[in-house]
Amino acid sequence: MELLDEATKESAAVKSLHELRELKSRFLGKKGELSRLLASLKDLQPEAKKDFGAKLNETRRALENLFQVAESRLESEALEKQLRESDLDASAPGVFFPPAQPHPIREVMEEAISILERAGLQAIYGPEVEFEDYCFDRLNFQKDHAARDMQATFFVKSAGDRSLILRTHTSPVQVRALLKLAKAEKRLPIRIQAPGRVYRVDDDATHAPMFHQIEGLVVDTQSGMPELRATLDYFFRKFFGEKTKIRFRPSYFPFTEPSAEVDASCVFCQGLGCKVCKQSGWLELAGAGLVHPNVFQACGWNPEEVQGWAFGMGIERLAMLKLKIPDLRSFFENRLSFLRGRVR
Repeated sequence: MELLDEATKESAAVKSLHELRELKSRFLGKKGELSRLLASLKDLQPEAKKDFGAKLNETRRALENLFQVAESRLESEALEKQLRESDLDASAPGVFFPPAQPHPIREVMEEAISILERAGLQAIYGPEVEFEDYCFDRLNFQKDHAARDMQATFFVKSAGDRSLILRTHTSPVQVRALLKLAKAEKRLPIRIQAPGRVYRVDDDATHAPMFHQIEGLVVDTQSGMPELRATLDYFFRKFFGEKTKIRFRPSYFPFTEPSAEVDASCVFCQGLGCKVCKQSGWLELAGAGLVHPNVFQACGWNPEEVQGWAFGMGIERLAMLKLKIPDLRSFFENRLSFLRGRVR
């Protein structure tokens, strides 16, 4: 058809996609040449209409293919022009960017949170710049306690009457939860964990001024040492392996009574004795105990009506033991060789 010959000639001459779209509209648009011919079918006899209609359909397919080929040609020419005029060297070898991986501390923290969640403790969070009374007073710390010295705690300039500090543990998260739930209609049981960053004036191979903790708190009408031990036994078996054993040793913390240091069988020698555990077969990993009655009173609870237990442990300590890292500072030096080699 003359229509196809004309379109072929003009499509070969177009220089841009804009010109091609205009040409396509002229031939295939609603008011284009092909539509005009299709409209004329109504004036033809049935036999002629059939033959002419078939030719028009064939022409439409040919035109669509013609314009598609022309569009591919123009796009290829545009890309070639862009590459010629650009400073980009498409033949240069690419730069490999390794996929991102979680930091060992984050990985261990998420694992610890997950295990405690399976034990029924919901993760909650609180501010890192905290009121001093939430961090000490309501947790039964005396005014002259060593932890409140400027040599041990980072104090923050406060615009109000209440002193602010960088929290030294995540226990204030538990204080906030107790204060909030003290007057709640449905307040028991409380089963929470408090993971997060904490700060202390300390810096050596085994201590850092900023580190991570995870603490747990359970409060109910009856909840004591057996449940505390069972929870920590479950945690350490899931974290270090099913053969891990734990033991409680009497200790002292202002916020619990009785208090205990929690040891786990050494992950290096399986309790047989080595230089890491100083031949004892045990590693100190956590502190725990029953919530002190003074803490309940300071947070608006009657200690005669409820019982509770709490524990806390350092994430860096857990990570060093699990990943066999000798120096705490490795976590903060941002050495790619360490990060790539240690992340599982």
